[in-house]
Amino acid sequence: MLIRKNISLDDKYLKKLQPLLDTNDGNLSAAVRDTIEVADTALTYHKSIDEAIKFLKENPAREELNDTIQNGENVVINKTILECLFKYIKGRLMSEELVNELINPFEIQDMKQLEEYLNRIFRSYQWAIRTSIKCEDIHNPESALVIFSNATVNSRDFFAQLVAHFLARWKQLDVENIFRRANSTQISFKKNSSISPNETMPGIRKHFGYLDIICKELDENTDFWTQVMYTYNCEKYNLVTLHRSQLEVFATGDIPNPTKILERMCKQSVSDMTLPDLLIQFKRMYLATQLVKNIEICLEPERESVTIFHDFKNEKFIRNLVEYFSNIFRENGTSFETSSYSSMIEFRFNTNSKLYIPNSYIMEEQEDT
Repeated sequence: MLIRKNISLDDKYLKKLQPLLDTNDGNLSAAVRDTIEVADTALTYHKSIDEAIKFLKENPAREELNDTIQNGENVVINKTILECLFKYIKGRLMSEELVNELINPFEIQDMKQLEEYLNRIFRSYQWAIRTSIKCEDIHNPESALVIFSNATVNSRDFFAQLVAHFLARWKQLDVENIFRRANSTQISFKKNSSISPNETMPGIRKHFGYLDIICKELDENTDFWTQVMYTYNCEKYNLVTLHRSQLEVFATGDIPNPTKILERMCKQSVSDMTLPDLLIQFKRMYLATQLVKNIEICLEPERESVTIFHDFKNEKFIRNLVEYFSNIFRENGTSFETSSYSSMIEFRFNTNSKLYIPNSYIMEEQEDT
């Protein structure tokens, strides 16, 4: 029995039917019948049309992934093992070869194409990650915000560094800030044209490569650093790190000048450093040497100071220690005064004067309570 009914179709649906219309020589009724057959088959094996559509969209990607596994390009790995690998490579920088292997620069011309490329790769390899990129100029952005959603924080960090290296190399964008949340990682980028494309951007090194130098040293001098860490651990960090030349001077009873070593660490002359920068670098360096127990600094303008805590008992050595540190601040040219107590040394600075005024050394013995 033939039943004729009128149906209404928007132009977008007619366009979707076009392949079936071509197959049926323009016969709309035949095209609709074929469509019904496809829908009937889909609903036989799936609960809904939406589920069938999702399956049809994902299946080609799965078949392509299976082909790459069979030809050896990819391998199957347990999710827990992969998460463990992501966790233990955090803090190490990727090589440029790896970045180019995972993101083909010749397929991407602008930020919109990068977003589409990443989402396509994530779907193809069945990563549960979604990428969103926001910027005003997709061709030559001055800043950008890249958002990775879903998956785990370690897997998001891995791909975040991947994208960061790519944007640094091809768009001269450096990482400004990273915001990690339970289900997303947001990275803000800012243009930095002062760094050569062959150099690692400072923001990338700070946020993603903070363990890179340490890991390289451990890889190259494993026995030495293993013994050093074992010794420090056994002695509960009651060891002091001093340059060989300084140790020799201290051993003779004289006072070495540590200025040159600090300058090599900071890659800047002490006399050219602002007082706040000097105090920050001073604290960082001498806490690492374990020469003192703790250091507190005050950077409030016109109230700058350094308070050094130690556990030495010999008065002569404490006086030598005061003079040892004074050499650094004397080189900076800012006048200062020092006060020393039984377990504390304080340097107070007068930033209104760049002329050195001999420090007044006060030794005030206080009874331990």
